[in-house]
Amino acid sequence: MRYVITAPEALAATAADVARIGTSIDTASAAAAGSISGLPAAAEDEVSAAVAKLFGLYGQEYRALVGQAAAFHSEFTQALAAAGNAYALAETGNVARVSGASNALNASVQALIGQTLTGRGASPAASIALILGGTANPLPDLEYVLGIDTSYIQRFFPGAIPMALFTPEMFWPVTPQLGAPFSTFGQSVAQGVSLLNAAINANISAGPVVVFGYSQSATIVTDEIRALMAAGSPNTSQLSFMLVGDPNNPVGGLLERFPGFYIPALDVAFNGATPPNSPYLTTIYTAEYDGIADAPQYPLHVLSDVNAIMGYFYVHNTYPFMTATQVANAVPLPTSPGYTGHTSYYMLMTQDLPLLQPIRDIPYAGPPIADIFEPDLRVLVDLGYADYGTGANYANIPTPSGLFSVPNPFTVIPDLINGAWQGPYAAAVEIGVESGLVSPSYFPTAYPWVPSVDPHLDYFLGQPSTTLLSTLSGDLGDVLEIIPPVFNLNITT
Repeated sequence: MRYVITAPEALAATAADVARIGTSIDTASAAAAGSISGLPAAAEDEVSAAVAKLFGLYGQEYRALVGQAAAFHSEFTQALAAAGNAYALAETGNVARVSGASNALNASVQALIGQTLTGRGASPAASIALILGGTANPLPDLEYVLGIDTSYIQRFFPGAIPMALFTPEMFWPVTPQLGAPFSTFGQSVAQGVSLLNAAINANISAGPVVVFGYSQSATIVTDEIRALMAAGSPNTSQLSFMLVGDPNNPVGGLLERFPGFYIPALDVAFNGATPPNSPYLTTIYTAEYDGIADAPQYPLHVLSDVNAIMGYFYVHNTYPFMTATQVANAVPLPTSPGYTGHTSYYMLMTQDLPLLQPIRDIPYAGPPIADIFEPDLRVLVDLGYADYGTGANYANIPTPSGLFSVPNPFTVIPDLINGAWQGPYAAAVEIGVESGLVSPSYFPTAYPWVPSVDPHLDYFLGQPSTTLLSTLSGDLGDVLEIIPPVFNLNITT
């Protein structure tokens, strides 16, 4: 099934143009037909008379054809105008249906939280929170709205009244919808900006407004902020923004990593960072390893790229399900010295590498196997990113992608060595916790700086765990005695 986008105003204008063209053609045709059919004989002879008669017959046939063409043209013009009216009526109906669904949803939200829009007039300090969905979620449902309000909005804007806002949120061909018009990412974002701007203007005169954007709607918000800044940044004290999973995140946003790039087939423009110098109070949350908002800085690190792709499937969709506690524990990211902007940046830490999640999903054996490899893999994945802080990245400074970075072996090698024993240790804890068997350390007391836990795996191993673990810990101790002098590590015992 093919989809089209039609602008009723354009159809009406085209119909009018076609009608004017038809009138001009009719006038020219009448003049031409008259001059042909009324041609007098050149002389009194039979040949001249026959030629004049022949031209007269051609003129009559021409008039007949012109009449048929004019009738067809008139029908076409009427059909074009009627189509424009039909599309306009359809759009009006769609808007009414969406508005009705949105109003019903917002009434349910307000009933559940015990707040109403009329109460806002009596309490001007109360904010309206316009909550937008992500790609393929044009009109957020009740669960989504309440979750976003609880975890994000109320943290910074207590007492705000949440409202779901419809935006198309389409991305052909990723989100083809039967019965819905064809809409590319660029078209969907442009329509979303128009709807968001109208909603802001409709609500801001009554009090403060905060806008929440997630994924595609974060890009909509970014474009709206730019438009407002270009218009002179009105209502700076009344308007705030909150973004999660922002594709335009200054450090890590996929649409910021490759500024100026454009994919015609998908209509995706890599249009740079969410303005860090925005005069509006803005908060941006980014989940670690989210392939959309935390893309690698050095794409030649293939392991980082694969992890980011997996992060799109396992991390990018987690924002709506974050608890208020998780959001409260997000790590503030440093901004550049002297930064006077109004945007705050936070990182929501990801416990498990997305790269290993398919292994973790394997029942029973998956989690301990993933635990073995996770520490070292995390070190290698992080090579595709730069740190935050002095001499590295600042959250407010846009950082396009680079080719590669040269790792410091004196930092990476000790990290890999630590990961070599942290992985098996974590796997042992995983097995012990799952079995409910945890007891004192199996590591020799000569190495107290090694984290200790004794899972007592006699049953699981099929032999006394003390024998096996004593052997393993002794071998590990021999290795650990050699490592510090070789790498000049300062390890406190």
